[in-house]
Amino acid sequence: MRDAEKQLRNAIAKGLNNGTGEAKIFFRADDIGVPGKQWSQLIQLFLDNSLPLCLAVVPTWVTENRFATLQELTGKKNSQWCWHQHGWLHRNHETEGKKQEFGSGRTATVQVDDLKKGQIRLQRILGNEFAPFFTPPWNRCSLDTLNGLQQLGFRAISRSKNANPPSPLHFPDIQINIDLHTRKETEPEKCWKNLLAELTQGISNGTGGIMIHHQRMDQSAFDFLALLLRLIHQTPNLHPVLFQDLC
Repeated sequence: MRDAEKQLRNAIAKGLNNGTGEAKIFFRADDIGVPGKQWSQLIQLFLDNSLPLCLAVVPTWVTENRFATLQELTGKKNSQWCWHQHGWLHRNHETEGKKQEFGSGRTATVQVDDLKKGQIRLQRILGNEFAPFFTPPWNRCSLDTLNGLQQLGFRAISRSKNANPPSPLHFPDIQINIDLHTRKETEPEKCWKNLLAELTQGISNGTGGIMIHHQRMDQSAFDFLALLLRLIHQTPNLHPVLFQDLC
């Protein structure tokens, strides 16, 4: 872990040196809605380090009772969190190609209807905690989705870097460029090297966006996240933000 700490420190420093010397950084945790041990560990790490976290909530996964349980850890009316919408059912509707809940395989009318159902449900359950941002499942969506989100009053979408189709003018796409838990590399050394490169590049670009999937995390993953959060907390020229700070 000491070697990992040194390499992480170097990656962060290199990113700052390659950029302007300062950068924003945000974390987005997907697939939120069900309390559990991994949820508790995740939130406790962010509480311990006083860092903000954007929470992508699947509307059909959360209920009034579940949200009350989630808030037993986060607290109510806490500006440390950005509770926002993550699809509707988190279900793939494409018959071919990559998984999408809001892809071209469905009409604009059907997509907007699902967006609205999710929005209404989260507004009812989350109340004033609900923030008008949208993360599509699997980080993919169609142009109809983007247009529908604007019609419904959402402020921005969050997808992976270089996402297509491009977001319309004046509708921000707050892009993830550092992926902790859904990587495709099969070789650990290559995975680690690429992760460090993403961290450096994201920081040098001015905004590093880190994606978390807590349900995929084992204890080693939590230990690594704890280290990363501590280093970010200790770096004065890295400024942790929420979606609303980026719009």
